[in-house]
Amino acid sequence: MDNTTRGEGSPVSTFEVDPRWLLVQRIVASSGSANAHRLSAFLLHVSRQSLAGEAGSLNERTIGEAVFERSPDYDPRDDNIVRSHASRLRVRLEEYFQGEGAAEELRVAIPRGSYAPVFEPAAVIPGVAEGTAPSRVSAPPEENSGRVLWLPAFRTRASAVLLASLALLAVAAAGAVYLGLSLRETPTHKLWSQMFRKDQQTLIVPADSSLVIARLLVGHQITLADYAGGQYKQAVDCSRPCDLAMVRTVEAFRYTSMSDLEYAVKVSHRPEAILNRTEIRFARDLELKDLKESNLILAGSQEADPWLAALSEQMSFVVHDDPSAGPLRVENRKPKAGEKSEYPYDYRDPQHRGLATIAFLPNLSGNGNILVVQGFSLAGTQAAAEFVTSGKDLDVLLRQYSGLRTKLPHFEVLLSTVEINGMASRGVPLAWHVLP
Repeated sequence: MDNTTRGEGSPVSTFEVDPRWLLVQRIVASSGSANAHRLSAFLLHVSRQSLAGEAGSLNERTIGEAVFERSPDYDPRDDNIVRSHASRLRVRLEEYFQGEGAAEELRVAIPRGSYAPVFEPAAVIPGVAEGTAPSRVSAPPEENSGRVLWLPAFRTRASAVLLASLALLAVAAAGAVYLGLSLRETPTHKLWSQMFRKDQQTLIVPADSSLVIARLLVGHQITLADYAGGQYKQAVDCSRPCDLAMVRTVEAFRYTSMSDLEYAVKVSHRPEAILNRTEIRFARDLELKDLKESNLILAGSQEADPWLAALSEQMSFVVHDDPSAGPLRVENRKPKAGEKSEYPYDYRDPQHRGLATIAFLPNLSGNGNILVVQGFSLAGTQAAAEFVTSGKDLDVLLRQYSGLRTKLPHFEVLLSTVEINGMASRGVPLAWHVLP
């Protein structure tokens, strides 16, 4: 046997018998990790470095180079791929130990603020591990002090006070229940309750504004195939004369708009949001499996988020925002009585009229939901975002779905806006469709 790889005390042979490394191997081989190749590579790398005594070398830059093939000079402040995947890995580990790995004797976690894994024995509750209910512990009997605790007159007054207090508590509880039921009856609450679920991750995805600038430089939009694979950064294709160095510089940046970030913050602070299941992810870091496995909240049109091309087949209102492909417009694929088949958009309109859409759709696997707000401008997207977060507009439009006995269906809304100095007025519904 080759002692350099299998000999006693060598790193490989030590890893092969180390129960911590064997645990990591079981995690990456589990069904939940089958399609999470990057998360598995992440866990394997940080575990290998830690078990080899190199935990001190684990930082955002070294992990970005080793796992995500980032260049040695990349700036983690502009590229949060390591942080976002660390967050996803923490959730994945929790899921494993709650499911397939519930019987594991060891546990591994990636503490927040660190990338070095921590291995600890599983906590065992006496009695529960053997399948028996824990015994009740009786409180020790109170000693008799010989004193009279309740005088008759005081008992009467105390009883009256107690009954009054109970009555007030009952009224308060009834009021709280009423308010809770009222909240649950609204379409807005139903929408966000379906977007945030304890059993599924929710990704909030702001638009890639760098891509919009790149499109202006190269003269055409970036296709989803090129965007998802990163090819658009490898081979710059200009439809007109352009500065290749400038295009590459712009494409390397991760710009988004303040309005998109404000929307992300507002959504993440909804009372329905589940913080440990919610993540803000840059559009460039999405993968196709995210559209199949997660709930997504997307802001921006296809020009700034090519992933919308994967959803357009489900949509009734399709935003055509590529000037090189024809007039800017919203296509109405299933016009109802009184609706147009197309709604044109003219950015030179002296009345500054705008268009925006809202789409509440199933994800690509049908096991989750996707919410898209988009417009031809930042102001249009902002108007659509305000429509779904105001708590008023959506409730009025979809009031027929109020009440505990009705379910909020998937739907789409076409909004008309007026844009003044880069800000949009309150969106007014032009048309809306409930999806089958």
